[in-house]
Amino acid sequence: MEKLLKKSTLYGFVIGLGIAIIFVNYKEIRDLGNGGIEIAYLPLSEYIISVLRYGVIASFVGVLCGWIIYLNQKK
Repeated sequence: MEKLLKKSTLYGFVIGLGIAIIFVNYKEIRDLGNGGIEIAYLPLSEYIISVLRYGVIASFVGVLCGWIIYLNQKK
């Protein structure tokens, strides 16, 4: 069981990081109203923290899924 939970945690973290890197916004585009736009980029530390947050959340989801799989295999 422990091996299954470790693997599901690791896979969940890696998959969560991958998805977060793709979908987390690193810039904000504002319309100035006179035909111009302004692009503001997030600081790198904020971007990394938000990506890691989604990775940790995904690892908890991975543990939950691994635990459910283990309980279903046990029956």
